[in-house]
Amino acid sequence: MHLPTMPPIRRVAVIGATVALVTVASVTGVATVASAAPASPNAAPTATQTPTQTPTQTPRATPPAGSDLAFTEPSSKASPLALTGMVDTPFSHTFHTTGGTGTVAYAIQDSPSPAFTVNLDTGVLSGTPTTAGTFDFEVVALSGSTQVTEWIRLTVQPASLAFTEPSTKTAPLLLTATAGTPFTHTFHTTGGSGSVAYAIQDSPSQLLSVNVETGVLTSTATDAGTYSFEVVALSGSTQVTEWVRLTVRPGAPVGVASFVTTGSTKDPSWAVAPNGTITQYGPAGSTTQRTVASIPVRQGGTLDVGGLAVDRFGNRTTVWTGAGVPRSTVTSSIGSDRITWLPAEYVSSVTFPHASDHRLTVREGGVSTSFVVAVQPVASVGTTTPASATTTTGTGAGSQLAYTGADERGPIGWALGLLAAGAGLLVLRLRRLQR
Repeated sequence: MHLPTMPPIRRVAVIGATVALVTVASVTGVATVASAAPASPNAAPTATQTPTQTPTQTPRATPPAGSDLAFTEPSSKASPLALTGMVDTPFSHTFHTTGGTGTVAYAIQDSPSPAFTVNLDTGVLSGTPTTAGTFDFEVVALSGSTQVTEWIRLTVQPASLAFTEPSTKTAPLLLTATAGTPFTHTFHTTGGSGSVAYAIQDSPSQLLSVNVETGVLTSTATDAGTYSFEVVALSGSTQVTEWVRLTVRPGAPVGVASFVTTGSTKDPSWAVAPNGTITQYGPAGSTTQRTVASIPVRQGGTLDVGGLAVDRFGNRTTVWTGAGVPRSTVTSSIGSDRITWLPAEYVSSVTFPHASDHRLTVREGGVSTSFVVAVQPVASVGTTTPASATTTTGTGAGSQLAYTGADERGPIGWALGLLAAGAGLLVLRLRRLQR
């Protein structure tokens, strides 16, 4: 039960008035004189008697009811009772008294805030401070005709500095962005003393930044993946940390990043960008790299072809499952080409019986990319020799390939490694081609 100051004071006034009336009656007294009976006509005359005088007695002073009332925590205006609280944290303090008539009522005077109240019966002061500072006020206790005062000085401390989105190192704040799409997130704090400054720690990329004054995180990351880092807030001498895990998802697929090999590490390999641009690498051990118009192969030769759907930054867009690398589909503009899926290698083997320009199309993840394979005729020398593309002596439609007589096409583990790593080096090179 919470009441303001005035009702208890009025109660004291009523009690005081009652006590005053009782005191007056007890001190002055009220005399009652009996009326004399009429004298009988036949009555004998009586002598007049002088009444005996009773000595006047001075009445003894009676202490006011409850005059021994006192708070158990002594205070004065010059030396108030010191209490402390914190902004936005519920506060309470119970006042106790001794003496009095047995019934004590409490009230607050000069309350620092409407949020603070004192329970009339229990003497519990309670409230939730909203402003830091020092506040002076009184709590009064009333019993009988007596009122006593407890002087109070309440010091409210600022709330502890904290982020509004709680996180820990093991349970970081999860954010999601899209590669190449500007992303922002604003960090907020509560508490602290004065202004707050923000900073990023252990940033995994220069494309992530935090505004020191506003706490706005900005990301322009183009590489899909997961980025873990911390954002710190500083106020006065206090620093707090927000652990963050930003997942950058790939953008929309724009085509298939394809790779083409002969199956032999002695031969060059080719990367085909989503826009169809062909880059030739190698052969193995060589750092040679150049752009070509088509991929050369001898008539009757075989190429292994595979690919992954990617966005414009080279990030794969197909979600891989426990089934392994997504299967790509290869088709040819020449119906006589023999195309076989090799599940152990996650590629399609394409054999070219006829010499001409063949356009292969690789499809995966809802998109496709096409490129030209220039099939070179084999010179007729009596018996037909199985054709196998090996070391190049040239490129393009007029290139000649030397045949070694050994079929070295086999499991292309190194290519699978590229696939398993999300196209690895190939994708990095494709990204440079796209930019």
